[in-house]
Amino acid sequence: MAQNTVRVNLQLTKSFRRYGGYVFSVSGARVVGILISSATLPYLVRQLGVEMYGLWSYVVSICAFLNVIAEPGINAFTMQQVAAKREAAFDLIPNTTALRLLASFAALMVLVGLAHFETRPELRRLLYVYGIGMLFVNLTSADYLLTALEMFHARSFLTVLQQGVYALGVFVFVRSSRDFIWLPVSILGSTVLSGIAGWAVLVKRGVRIPLRIDARCWKGIVIPSFHYAASTLMSNTYHRLGHIAVRWVLGDFALGIYAVGVRVVEILRGFLNIIGQVMMPRLALAAESISEIRRLTTFAVSFLALISVPVTVGLMATAQLFVPWLFGAKYSADSGLLRWMAPYLITAPAASLFAGTILFSLGRHRAYLKATAGGAMASVLLYLVLTPSLGLKGAALAFVLAEAVVATIALLSLPEIYDSWKNPALTVSVRSALLMLIVVRLANTYTTQGFIVIAIGAAVYVASCGRFFRKLLVEF
Repeated sequence: MAQNTVRVNLQLTKSFRRYGGYVFSVSGARVVGILISSATLPYLVRQLGVEMYGLWSYVVSICAFLNVIAEPGINAFTMQQVAAKREAAFDLIPNTTALRLLASFAALMVLVGLAHFETRPELRRLLYVYGIGMLFVNLTSADYLLTALEMFHARSFLTVLQQGVYALGVFVFVRSSRDFIWLPVSILGSTVLSGIAGWAVLVKRGVRIPLRIDARCWKGIVIPSFHYAASTLMSNTYHRLGHIAVRWVLGDFALGIYAVGVRVVEILRGFLNIIGQVMMPRLALAAESISEIRRLTTFAVSFLALISVPVTVGLMATAQLFVPWLFGAKYSADSGLLRWMAPYLITAPAASLFAGTILFSLGRHRAYLKATAGGAMASVLLYLVLTPSLGLKGAALAFVLAEAVVATIALLSLPEIYDSWKNPALTVSVRSALLMLIVVRLANTYTTQGFIVIAIGAAVYVASCGRFFRKLLVEF
């Protein structure tokens, strides 16, 4: 009995160290990515100007919809299969690559048609360069396999490499709004380099992909993949529709303001999504164990509560300090807009955890589709009603509430983890965040130095809930 207890404790310690290392690796790469994005974002918006940055964001949103045609959920299906079956699923990869190549040509036809009707020449040029490049460059990506095989250290390194090369291209070549074409060139070039390096790492680690294409298995790939493709289309709708709605209803200048606000919260959300990325393969392996799923989910919810609540409150309290300093006076409207967007840092990570991580890992593609479809329908209604009536504030509210709809529907599809919200982390985080808010407000009356105010607020929050956070890690 004692030996069994010791063996279990050793296994738990080994698991903790292993996944703790993964969290450290992914979080380290995410922190570096945040630093790079934090540097390139203000540089880009200052060099490109409000309208050109907005148009670039518009092109990225259009291409995200085109990518659903080029990659109709095939990578998501393959990643889930490899995470669950490992080497037994490697024979899917040549077939999925062939299917994606055919789908990319179909997306190319749609892209040519869209660009033909665009009246602004710079926008048409961006669509051609970035759109065509994106459709085929994405075929080189190995990220989905690195994630499925829990090769997080290699993936983290390649992520930093890709972001570093992209940032280098931006800082060297983008000097004014006339240099906009270097944006897609930098992204595509860094993506190709990262993809080639990723496949080299897989080969070096002994991954061998059988080069056999069997069209008879395509139906078994396409049918479940379409569920993920439909889910991706729905998620793009509630995540990207705002750029299209703002441009059509409010114009190009308002689009630039909106795009910067969205980019700021997206950067912060990327850090909050770390736990989901690390836990996806683990949840896939634990699909048959309800107790293990509950334990992992409770830890993830606690982690998100302890991080997302203070980041949201902090953004609302300090937006007026760092927005003018980072982006200039032209973007002063983003200070108020970010206060409306800040709750996105709670609703979006919750949606990603329950729908994008748990439902996806467990292979419940119908429930996943249901959640994202609910968010898409809500976003269409919200953007149509709120953007014309409330302007940018309405678009921000639609942006936040659509994610809340996704999270709610996904949680209702997971009755076995209802109790994950019944933990003291939420109470601790809210209490500590309110204390932090009071201190930040007081500090702001004595100094307008954003870094000092943010540092004081963060120190107060960590001191308030640090002991609970350490206890959580030990229990995990």
